[in-house]
Amino acid sequence: MGGGRLTSEDRRDIEAGLAEDVPYAAIARRLGRPTSTVSREVARHGGPGGYRAEHADRASAWQRRNRRPGPRRHRPPTPRPIPVGTSPPSAPTRPGSRP
Repeated sequence: MGGGRLTSEDRRDIEAGLAEDVPYAAIARRLGRPTSTVSREVARHGGPGGYRAEHADRASAWQRRNRRPGPRRHRPPTPRPIPVGTSPPSAPTRPGSRP
């Protein structure tokens, strides 16, 4: 089974299969994709009677360009560079320790 995004050619094959009343499972086998990928694609872009490959391709490209950014992953803070000619701050001293 193929992974990744559907290509323009995949979408044209889906449109052709729908025009011939081919079941989703058969279309998916032709493409080497899971049946769920084909059924979601068709549902997302007009249903079995209104699916158009060109429109679906443009809509998917727009969605990719305009998708919301995911959550930011936590990154540890970047240490600030120590200016030349200075020493790093010393560790705090404990009461009763010698300097």
